[in-house]
Amino acid sequence: MTVTIRHMLAEDIPRVGAVMVAAFNNLFRRHGYPEPFPSPAAGTSIAQGYVRLEPNECFTALQDGQIVGSGFIHLRGDTAGIGPITVDPSAQAQGAGRALMQAVIEAGGTCPSLRLVQDAFNVVSFPLYSTLGFEACGTIASLVGQHIQADVPGDVEMREWVTEDIEHLAALDTRLTGIAREQDMRFFHAQPPHIAAFVRGQLVGYLCFLRTEAGTFFGPAAATQPSVLRALILSGAQREWGKALRMRFPTRHALLLRELLAVGFRVETLQTYMVRGAWQPPDGAELLALFPEAL
Repeated sequence: MTVTIRHMLAEDIPRVGAVMVAAFNNLFRRHGYPEPFPSPAAGTSIAQGYVRLEPNECFTALQDGQIVGSGFIHLRGDTAGIGPITVDPSAQAQGAGRALMQAVIEAGGTCPSLRLVQDAFNVVSFPLYSTLGFEACGTIASLVGQHIQADVPGDVEMREWVTEDIEHLAALDTRLTGIAREQDMRFFHAQPPHIAAFVRGQLVGYLCFLRTEAGTFFGPAAATQPSVLRALILSGAQREWGKALRMRFPTRHALLLRELLAVGFRVETLQTYMVRGAWQPPDGAELLALFPEAL
């Protein structure tokens, strides 16, 4: 069967969303994990969001004229995030996944650093990404929690950011992470509130919230040091009290991970952070974004 890749069209979105949900729910169910998507509408929302945020970086896979998968790349200067890449369970192992990956890599052009997040239990995608030039650069813990209560340090001031803050937040973010994502901050700012951290009047970190029907995702986030990120996370937990909380946490921040586990967060799954090209660990401490993927 021939697989064709093309740019995503607005009329593709309902089918793309359904395939995304079916692919992830099937994968997680087969490996004994809870299904990550509560309804097909969640996949549709993701596809709609990406088409609105970056329409030229969204791709659809067709097999015999039928949509069987999708893939996305998120170009941010010298860095790009890839994902999600999904193929309908009935069409897997027939070349669509590799074709989608090749399409998004080509769309990355000369971008020196392509990144993605791979579910560690998925022993099919890991070798695929490896053969396409990606290398494991770290482990990500998918942390979940609810009713998290702990004191926020008094020396860190938290406030909701405003439009005038975005340029400064983006500059701090790029200095710490190397990622140029002012457009993402403006996207999040249109769905407030989000918080910034200050110490003695100096901007030292930020945290974005992605609110969904299944709960609130923390990230992206960046802070000058782990103690500031801890304060942001605990402040976020207070603001989102009662909701299910999730985040993609780099496990190299081992002390902070232990502190978060001690206040009630738990590890749901482990993921592999994979990079093709240049890679340097961010300064300070950070949370990965779920949207845009892998940044």
